[in-house]
Amino acid sequence: MTAKPSSNRLDDRLVPRCEEIPDDPPPGDYVVVDTLHFSNTVIELLARGASHVHVTDERGEEFAYRERHPDAVIGGASTEDYRPAEGYDFFNSPSYVQRLDVAGRPASMTSSNGGRAVARLRAAGDEDVIVYVGSPMNAAALGRHLRERDRDVHLVSSGSKGEVAPEDHVGATLVSRYLDGLPPAETELALFRRELRRAKGLEYVERHELRRRDVLEYAMNLNSREVLPRLEGEALYDVGRGDRAAAASD
Repeated sequence: MTAKPSSNRLDDRLVPRCEEIPDDPPPGDYVVVDTLHFSNTVIELLARGASHVHVTDERGEEFAYRERHPDAVIGGASTEDYRPAEGYDFFNSPSYVQRLDVAGRPASMTSSNGGRAVARLRAAGDEDVIVYVGSPMNAAALGRHLRERDRDVHLVSSGSKGEVAPEDHVGATLVSRYLDGLPPAETELALFRRELRRAKGLEYVERHELRRRDVLEYAMNLNSREVLPRLEGEALYDVGRGDRAAAASD
């Protein structure tokens, strides 16, 4: 049976910064939104066939993960000219990971906001706390999925350097609307896209071709992915793959 839309709307669901995740989070489904660029990088790695995306507690631990899993690709910081820092295969950029051969391979990464939020929720060690990763790219698919689960939903707008991030609020808003069965009108979607383009400043998309693509081709490409990253153990898996395979065989 399809769950009825929750009466608990965005204001009640929203955790406005990752710093405000409670030490003892109540049971429910938690959606970590870090639009620029952790969430979209995770989504693209899984969309390209990565078996899972392991999330480290601290940056630098990816190397130990690769020692245990030699076929893994690992992500870290970027250089000033937008190349992976020494020893890494990629950085937080949905555009950059298109260059990688990840099909069937694990990945390992984190970030200062979204990755940290995932790690904080994981540290709670509560089996009733289920963690997803969302963004404007998978908002519709994720909202529908959560609606069927009929659980309390908490939307973690990760933020940036301790401040509220408007691009994360856009993602949280979209997930909440689709969860409630209230899809935005096209005029609203256009406003969301405009907000995403200028969220980090009007000059951000001109910084570098990769960052331009990260914003224009990924962050602003609303509802373009059906990927549903969910934390199982220490890694994010696309739990939508089975659903899509079953639908394709019908």
